[in-house]
Amino acid sequence: MKRTMLVAGLPLAAALLAAATVSCTTATPTSTPGVQRVGSTILHYAGPELDAIVSYRFASLNEGADWLFLDVAISANTRTSVEVKRDKVFVRIPGGEVVPLATQAEFGQAYGQLAAALARADVASEPLDYYPGRRPKGLDFLVAPGSGLALESAWVNDQDVAVGRLAFFLPGGVQKGPYELGIDLPESKVRIPFRLGEATR
Repeated sequence: MKRTMLVAGLPLAAALLAAATVSCTTATPTSTPGVQRVGSTILHYAGPELDAIVSYRFASLNEGADWLFLDVAISANTRTSVEVKRDKVFVRIPGGEVVPLATQAEFGQAYGQLAAALARADVASEPLDYYPGRRPKGLDFLVAPGSGLALESAWVNDQDVAVGRLAFFLPGGVQKGPYELGIDLPESKVRIPFRLGEATR
């Protein structure tokens, strides 16, 4: 089975880039090098290859749900394009288990049941416009049934930004505790930890 990312139902990247922004100058460091908090449920990661914004607001409001949704904007810190492979994206859940992105088949089978949750996620979504001047595009690792082709990889550089929603099926449901979004790249490993069900500091 193919491993994929979820973008269905996410507001268009252009609309996100037109939304109000929160300056990264308000960011506060976290205990993880390269990761700063720029909002109560928004983190900014700056690494040697990738630069990313992660919003986990919807996940924080939906404890017990079978699906974990994360809204992301991914760019790069180099003019040379960086390849992000959809099968190298995962989340580590509180019990320590590593859960890969949902497959296109899994998402397609669950799409009917996910429609209401996707609509609520759109309402709860936060502006991800932290890359003014960069060209927006979709993070098309997974698409709604009948709406297009899912891609194996996304390529980004310091001139563009890919915006989308990641989806992970959690058999035990979304629980309180520490999580970690991971993306393995050829030259580096992206790790962005966050916690659900606990007040942020």
